[in-house]
Amino acid sequence: MSNITLSEYVGFIFSEITRARDQADRVAKELALQYAKDDILKFFSVPRFKIPEMDLTIPVLISGAKFVAILEFVLKKEEFRNLLLTKISNCIRIILIQKRGFIRDIKLINDPEMKKPIFIRPIIIKPIRGRGEFSDQPLRADSIDPIIDEFYELLLNNTDPEDPESIVQVKWAEIFYKKLEENSLMDEYKRQNPSNELFRKTLKEIQDAVVAGTQVSQTKMANLLVNPETQLVKDGSSDSTVFTIKAKIMEEGIFVKTIIDEATNREKNIVEFE
Repeated sequence: MSNITLSEYVGFIFSEITRARDQADRVAKELALQYAKDDILKFFSVPRFKIPEMDLTIPVLISGAKFVAILEFVLKKEEFRNLLLTKISNCIRIILIQKRGFIRDIKLINDPEMKKPIFIRPIIIKPIRGRGEFSDQPLRADSIDPIIDEFYELLLNNTDPEDPESIVQVKWAEIFYKKLEENSLMDEYKRQNPSNELFRKTLKEIQDAVVAGTQVSQTKMANLLVNPETQLVKDGSSDSTVFTIKAKIMEEGIFVKTIIDEATNREKNIVEFE
């Protein structure tokens, strides 16, 4: 079954009628040239026909429709902010712990204390292997709040919600490296992660969270599909699957003229309608 959109079908019909007018005018031109060469016919008017109005009745078979899903980033701003703060605080904590030699394998970090953002309050890290207790001062979040706000707005206004990767990569990099610089941990981070492993890992986690927070908000019909084949319309249709297009076409011609602008002495084209 040949399925095309209704706009393609109707547009093609109108284009064909326009081409018919073009073909008729070209025939009239050839006749005019022949009349001009004939000693007698040159005194006759050249035959040319116009159809001022044309009524069309076009039955079409409805064969389906195309739909588009409208995606939207629906994660609440506070949830998104907490997600980023938790991720960056955990990154700083991991770097500090490895720097101080408490844990060499970050996979061994299972303390529930590690899951609490250190932006909220100081973290008391439990002593390991007999070492004494110490406390870390809480990291400040106000320096990255403007970045988080911009990050969130970019995701809300993303014209292609299916592809947030570039936004996530740029904004997470801003947050990640800004906090490393603020805490003088850039050199230590590079030493621990020569291939940027921690950034890549957290980037993937945030991208996954953004994708999970992007949902279909509504579905719209993009196109109505029709089948214009006459036999199918006749034999394979019913009152509920066929509708009739009724249109009135009014013929109108245009003239393109070239004039000289007296002010600039330049030629320009103007269009006039019949």
